[in-house]
Amino acid sequence: MSSPGARAPIVLTGATGGVGAALALRLAERGELLVLTARDETRLAALADQVRSRGGSAVVHPCDLRDQPAVEDLAARIPAELGAPAAVLSLAGHSIRRPLADTLGRPHDLVRLTGTNLLGPATLILGLLGPMISAGRGRILAVTSATARIPAPGWAAYGASKAGLDSWLRALRPEAAAAGVGISILELPLVATSMAEPVYGTAPRGALRPEQAAERVLRCLDRGTDLASPAWARLGAVLAQAAPTLSARGVGLAGRFAERGLRRDGRR
Repeated sequence: MSSPGARAPIVLTGATGGVGAALALRLAERGELLVLTARDETRLAALADQVRSRGGSAVVHPCDLRDQPAVEDLAARIPAELGAPAAVLSLAGHSIRRPLADTLGRPHDLVRLTGTNLLGPATLILGLLGPMISAGRGRILAVTSATARIPAPGWAAYGASKAGLDSWLRALRPEAAAAGVGISILELPLVATSMAEPVYGTAPRGALRPEQAAERVLRCLDRGTDLASPAWARLGAVLAQAAPTLSARGVGLAGRFAERGLRRDGRR
């Protein structure tokens, strides 16, 4: 257990991703104690060195969120070693875009995505919520996706896994808030990261830089916002409920045009 008066840690999943790494460095400038977790131990160690060079503290815990026993162990170790977290920032994610014809016979896509986007984050959050509730403070912040509320053809498995996390957190929010723990959901627009690269290229037009996305995460965390979402995503969510079939067709068409228009490398 951490010593009395020690700073409560901030747990960051997906720490070595573009947004996660940028966020870790911004938090380091505030002098935060970070628990960094992702799959790649070498990249985690390098990021931890950068965090320390910028004035923060870092503890590294490599973990694959699809490995349930490993996640349960991590959730137990963090409060035992460092105390109840001040915040859990769930940024880890994995996406797959496949049209229906290519999805047939591939139920394992859902297994892969729900492991990373829903079951793993939920297992970690559940393990850390108990100590946070006992401490009477803290915040859970999860980065989801507009596809959680706006079904998009080609992104069915990804949207379903993000929608599961979104719905689960919304249902937990009232009871968690009554116990002193806030829950924030952040829907980011397109960010120029390696996850977006297969579809949109390395530098898609109009995309946020990881540093800009990290600033949005920090703003959501600092303000304790329940839902931070682009205006177009909120409108799209309403339309998706009002006219589900028509809106899904429109989103699919818009997505195809967006893919062609946002790429800078000339690929179609």
